[in-house]
Amino acid sequence: MITFAGRGRPPRPADHRTGYRRYNSNQVDTARRIRLLRQAELATEDIARVIDGDASDARQVLTRLRSALHSRTERIEALMSQLTHDIDGDGTQMRTAKDFRLVAINIGVDSNAQLDAACAFWGKVLGAELEDWGSPSRQVVLGKGEAVGFLNIRVRSADEPHFGHTSAFGLGVVGLDETHGRALAAGATEHYPPTDGENMPRHSLIEDSVGNRVVLWEGSR
Repeated sequence: MITFAGRGRPPRPADHRTGYRRYNSNQVDTARRIRLLRQAELATEDIARVIDGDASDARQVLTRLRSALHSRTERIEALMSQLTHDIDGDGTQMRTAKDFRLVAINIGVDSNAQLDAACAFWGKVLGAELEDWGSPSRQVVLGKGEAVGFLNIRVRSADEPHFGHTSAFGLGVVGLDETHGRALAAGATEHYPPTDGENMPRHSLIEDSVGNRVVLWEGSR
């Protein structure tokens, strides 16, 4: 049985005299919410935050849950796709969208402190200082000519859809080992080192200083 701070055990019947299991409307709402949160497989401490906390606490818990479920769905879909290809004997091949190119990468952070940390990290990795182009955000130009793109890091407000959600993206780099090494020296977490892919370019996976996961792909000049 779950115990919640400030509420004791889950709601007991309001009518103790008649022996009937009668509940008042507030108890019914609480019991229904606890049931839904359990069905969502939330941890006990997260259920307590939703029940005992304010609206901000509940939103933070549900935002984190939604992000985790989205990531889990993506992993399952990728696994099912790979299994289908394997069963059909097709193997897994990289597909190319020839009419598209990377134009911009947008990283959201929750505070000015995180903004400073992310800019310091990516400035060291890219060897270029991110500039303040107005509002709580900074940018740097990636590439040149027809291959130009932008890296944008900004503080997201709590009312934005992607508030609190870390990004996952890939970057093509010249000199994978050197770039991977600079990232680790700047404070990145290594998920795996530069690796030769069977049907894809050589690549590595890191996590930057504010929790974004980044695949570094070996490119050419």
